[in-house]
Amino acid sequence: MSSKKIISALVAGCLVSGFMFNSAASADVRKDVLPKQPSQIEGDLSIAKFPLDKAIAKAKAEFNITDEYDRFESGFNSYEDKAEWHLNWTRESEPKGNISVRINAANGDIIGMDRWDEQAPGQQYSGLPRYSYDEGSKVARQWLQKLLPNYAAQTRLMPNQDQPFYGFGDRGPVEYYYNFHRVANGVTYPDNNVYIRVNGDTGQLIGFGLDWDQNINFPTTAGKIPLTEAERVIGENIELVYFRPWTSGAKDTPVKLVYRVKKGANLIIDAFTGKVIEGQLYGSYDGDMGGAGEAPKSVRKEMTPAEQAEVDKIKNLLSAEKAMAKVKDIIAVPAELKLSESRLSQDYQFPEQKQWNFHWYSEKDSTNMQSISAGVNAVTGELVYYNIWQKDSDEGKVTKPPFTLEQARQKAEDFIKKLQPGRFAEIKLDNSLNSDYLEKGITRNYHFSYLRVVNGIPFTNNGFDIEVDGNTGEITGYRMDWWNVKFPTVSQGIGKEQATKTFLANGGLGLEYINRNRGDNRPQVNLVYRLKDRPSYMLDANTGKYLNGRGETIVPKETTNFTDLQGHPAADAIRQLAKAKIVKTTDGKFYPDRNITKIEAVEMLVASRGWQMPTPYTMLKEGKEKEEETKRLINAAISLGILEANETKDLDKELTRLELAKLMINTLDYDGAAKLSNIYSLQTRDAQLVPAHLKGYAALSLGLGLQTDSKGSYVPNEKVSRGYAAISILRMLKVQK
Repeated sequence: MSSKKIISALVAGCLVSGFMFNSAASADVRKDVLPKQPSQIEGDLSIAKFPLDKAIAKAKAEFNITDEYDRFESGFNSYEDKAEWHLNWTRESEPKGNISVRINAANGDIIGMDRWDEQAPGQQYSGLPRYSYDEGSKVARQWLQKLLPNYAAQTRLMPNQDQPFYGFGDRGPVEYYYNFHRVANGVTYPDNNVYIRVNGDTGQLIGFGLDWDQNINFPTTAGKIPLTEAERVIGENIELVYFRPWTSGAKDTPVKLVYRVKKGANLIIDAFTGKVIEGQLYGSYDGDMGGAGEAPKSVRKEMTPAEQAEVDKIKNLLSAEKAMAKVKDIIAVPAELKLSESRLSQDYQFPEQKQWNFHWYSEKDSTNMQSISAGVNAVTGELVYYNIWQKDSDEGKVTKPPFTLEQARQKAEDFIKKLQPGRFAEIKLDNSLNSDYLEKGITRNYHFSYLRVVNGIPFTNNGFDIEVDGNTGEITGYRMDWWNVKFPTVSQGIGKEQATKTFLANGGLGLEYINRNRGDNRPQVNLVYRLKDRPSYMLDANTGKYLNGRGETIVPKETTNFTDLQGHPAADAIRQLAKAKIVKTTDGKFYPDRNITKIEAVEMLVASRGWQMPTPYTMLKEGKEKEEETKRLINAAISLGILEANETKDLDKELTRLELAKLMINTLDYDGAAKLSNIYSLQTRDAQLVPAHLKGYAALSLGLGLQTDSKGSYVPNEKVSRGYAAISILRMLKVQK
């Protein structure tokens, strides 16, 4: 028995009534570090219309900064059309603390504050905080109204499902985060916001910041296309494609038929014209041209020199010299460039695919540098990728490009035809974008992405990416991905219409203002329609369910909103547990009157100790996935002492009052005390029904108030409903250890 449990046992033996001393800390205490000091004067002080002395007085009054903060420093910063005072107070004595405040030096608005307080000796936090997340949001709104009255009415609090998690046991202070987005004409503008942090234990404001552009003209919503028209455009941008998830070392991973939203989260529709707004995107298939034109190193398995020497002996593998010659047949490598890398790699997904990688580099001076990277299939000699980068003294100059988008596209396609004439007939253009906006919006480069087409269906993982210099017409970037995999036949699935309905369901399409920065750095605000809060932008074409990037079905997002608690006596307890993320739902129901099973109780109790675990017993999880998640949950319960190693059977068994009491006492780490059964006197009419070795569990459960008797009887064998269990677990969380 651990020393902690021995102490608990002795204390409990003396105080059968249920009052316990505080146990030793079991959770890690967060170690805060003092914030950095503010910057010194950076900018023109003459533009500070609100003087420093007034800024200091205002900050001290608003945040009740007392003389115990014995060190003060100030800074000033001006940039673009903004000027700010940075004020910083530090408390050097124990417990240490710091308050930093930012004030608009033009008008005196407080635009930012952050405070940090060292946890005082002996101060402890455990269980549920004093303020719930919803109660904290009221505090946040009050501070917003007080500090920024001219901005408050122009904001909307964004829902936050990622609330902080806390469980039973020692913990640090709970901090709630609230994000208020700017709203104009009833439409959100996420680029501007106010964030606020509130201490859930004290209700104290511990931080806020304002990010707000003053000189923005929001277009009116008058004349926008109706939602139905935007939905039609979404439907036009949903397509049936082949998709193969990336899986390390699994060359047999099957290709799937899926419906996807073109551009995914970046599909943005102009709310006035109904046209899709082209963004700075390229590389729409799952290959990535990247900085050096090579697949990420995490995908490539490097070989040791000894392994490489053995591979070189393989007759059908090109030597490095021959592979390099293949590159130079296609690319003009200047003589002054130095070869800095010659490396053989292989693909994790397809180990038989080996590739030579080369890198040349030259640096004449700080204004004239060049590098070339290239990769060659070590078996076939095909060019897989290359990338040319050059910086020279003329780079900053802007000239009108002599090549139009169509001319650059012709250059790209001629290049593919030259290298891969057979495969050119099996691709289609997916994206053609100009990028690198400089002054006046003039482009330097064009990017083209082509998808492989099989059975008339695009294959998102394969294709070509081409980059063309808009001034010279030179091909400066190239990448090809082309796998030898099997493709499923097209079968009757959900259909494009049903896929569209799924993506649009539950208010999936909405209005939003977005900021599109052009080359001149001036914000251009557009009113757009865009999909929001979708689990993903890909559906299984056969089942209609959302898929993640690994091709796995996405379980519906867990929420804490239950629809079956109206009028139930356990409703308040369940909602409090939900706010603490101890209970969750994927179907919107809690089933409070259904008897609780062992696995369900263990899940709640593990969560009450601060361990985030996936919910194993959901209808959407079956087979191996369910087994693995259940195993993780049980292992966590054993580690926490909630279950013993010999108690992991009968997980679907409905629990009795006595069995639940035992699990809760174990969760409290009071099982050492409970096992001293000879010190307890269970004063209930049916005490004889409780086995002697479990008497301590029943007595402690009653003494601590976790459970109550039923007309003088304990009824140890009575089954426990989920609602009753929630009430008991909430009481357990309120036990002061």
